[in-house]
Amino acid sequence: MQDFYGFFSNNNTFLKVLFFLITTSLALVTAKKIFFKLGFVDKPNYRSSHKKPIALGAGIIIIPFIVLYSALNSYVWDINILFCLSILFFISVLDDIKNIKPLPRLFFHFIAMTIYVFLYLFPQILQIYGYDKTLISILSIALIFCMAWFINAFNFMDGINGITSIEIISICLSLIAINFFLNKEINVLVFSTLIIVSVFCYFNWTPASIFLGDSGSIPLGFITIFLLMELALIGMWVSAIILPLYYIMDTGITLIKRIYQKKKFWKPHKEHYYQQAIQNGLSHSSVCQRLIIINLGLFFLSFSSVIYKNNLIFFVIAFFWCSCFMFLFSSKKIN
Repeated sequence: MQDFYGFFSNNNTFLKVLFFLITTSLALVTAKKIFFKLGFVDKPNYRSSHKKPIALGAGIIIIPFIVLYSALNSYVWDINILFCLSILFFISVLDDIKNIKPLPRLFFHFIAMTIYVFLYLFPQILQIYGYDKTLISILSIALIFCMAWFINAFNFMDGINGITSIEIISICLSLIAINFFLNKEINVLVFSTLIIVSVFCYFNWTPASIFLGDSGSIPLGFITIFLLMELALIGMWVSAIILPLYYIMDTGITLIKRIYQKKKFWKPHKEHYYQQAIQNGLSHSSVCQRLIIINLGLFFLSFSSVIYKNNLIFFVIAFFWCSCFMFLFSSKKIN
């Protein structure tokens, strides 16, 4: 964390922002051309929401730029976090190129989450809260499964133009506001992620010219859960759950429905609520605009839970708020 006013009063901050806006844009433009020449594209299939090949693998640019930009802004990366991010990044790049089977891919996801939980999160929880080690160990195992599921859920939700960019931008802006309210501080990693992903959003908005790929969505899912856990570690756990709640509910309820209907839930499909909205006539940009409204509501509820010290009523309201939009997305008559 850095002092909010001190960070922005530094003239170099705005020069760095401008520099990375330009360099990220140039890197993505160059990457598009190279990826097309290499045939590194996402070709349309029965699940696709696009009708022509689109350059794949923007994550190959996005993730290193987030690490570099945050480091240049004096963000000190914990070696365990950087190692986890590297594992997820490299296995996801390989998956984009070679289409790795699910089990080997999940194996590396669990390895990364195990390192994160036991080498980074576990000591922090013991230091801050001092709970019984046995209890924390059981909790840690549950967290490994939940976080491995979350980063994959984040990947599943990256199915239409702009949706992941909007989700990350919304969460980053919310975290900036909450951290300012709590301590007048700014998390440099949050700010760096916001800047780089905002540039990508321009290229990924309808009509998209480049896709994120697993090399982007999986590591960004990890960065997101890491930043939310940092909020939970200072006691604001209700707020940390509320901010990504739409993504959690859409993926979670869709998974439960598919298991109940005895479908092969691990297979690709088009049954997420945001995908149903597309099938029912909404455009990609219309769904993303509604996601902005959803996330605005979640921000105010999350912020309220900070003010009123984890009052669960705000989680209940957030649950019904998301449920309303999921019902509208699944409706055959969407205006």
